[in-house]
Amino acid sequence: MVLLLLGMVRDVLADHPKIDKVTVKNGDTVTCEIKQLSRGKLTAKTSDMGTLDVKWTEIIALKSRFYYRVETSNGDRFYGSLERKIGSDMLVISGETTVAIEAMDAVEIAPIEESFWDRNDGSLSFGFSYTKGSDVRQLTFDWTNLYRTERNLVDLRANAIFTTRGSKSDGSDTNRQFNISTTYYRLLSRKNWTGSLSLSVERNDELGLKRRIKPGLGTGVNLIRSNRNTLLVSVGLALNSELGADTSAVSYSAEAVFSASYSFFRYNTPKTDISTGLSVYPSLTENERVRLEYDLKYSHELIADFTANLSFFVKYDNQPPTAGAGTTDWGIVMSLGWSY
Repeated sequence: MVLLLLGMVRDVLADHPKIDKVTVKNGDTVTCEIKQLSRGKLTAKTSDMGTLDVKWTEIIALKSRFYYRVETSNGDRFYGSLERKIGSDMLVISGETTVAIEAMDAVEIAPIEESFWDRNDGSLSFGFSYTKGSDVRQLTFDWTNLYRTERNLVDLRANAIFTTRGSKSDGSDTNRQFNISTTYYRLLSRKNWTGSLSLSVERNDELGLKRRIKPGLGTGVNLIRSNRNTLLVSVGLALNSELGADTSAVSYSAEAVFSASYSFFRYNTPKTDISTGLSVYPSLTENERVRLEYDLKYSHELIADFTANLSFFVKYDNQPPTAGAGTTDWGIVMSLGWSY
């Protein structure tokens, strides 16, 4: 019910009329609102058929008078309205300037909307499991929201895992793990490069971490960017403010950050999305301390905008902030998700 209400609010606030035109290989033309091109599919919202996801290779013509950012596989960025006729290159038109690009070179088309709400895209997922024999209950939550402007991107994320063992009468024990983060990305003038500023708040009882506040900055480059896969590598610096479970004293440290993330996507039936990421944090101020985070996620679309997700994660800290705490936390999470 909550998800349906959110969707209704989004529809009411939308201000981009459904007057764009998209033509596919069989000759059908759909009147719609072009939402975006991402990961090899064009998302278009219609009045009568809901939201459609069309493989970019199936589209032979389109037209929209609204303002978009178009990015190509070699890192070029263009801004303007869109027009592509059958058998022709795609035109990006801005005032008196028109740029022609090979349509299959386009890997992302993002609308630069006037409305605050229309600049947001995201997803929500929930999971719950219960084992009677061990009396273990687990609740998982994951939220991602992307806010886009012409050259900027704000990435908001929140995820949590709450694991409870035993009943209240026997004295239940709850293990908490959560991470809340915001990252600001700036598209740099150099092709495929971005700069970033981030801030995160984290807790992980398994690793003896009661609280970590971590601001950071970095830069990254897309080594691979196509309509089938992407590879992003980045480097940066982060400052840690940590509080262990057995102390009231806050410790401070600095870390280098080395990250790589890879995504593979396929939009034949069934639609699949596989992503994986690795981040390594060698300490610059604590002798021989190294932290590591790894995740792997598989997403399968059930119906439009709804997915079944399976993910695996590992968190490692060879010098956890609480003496005697575990150095490794890992898990497998199943959940159902909704994209907006």
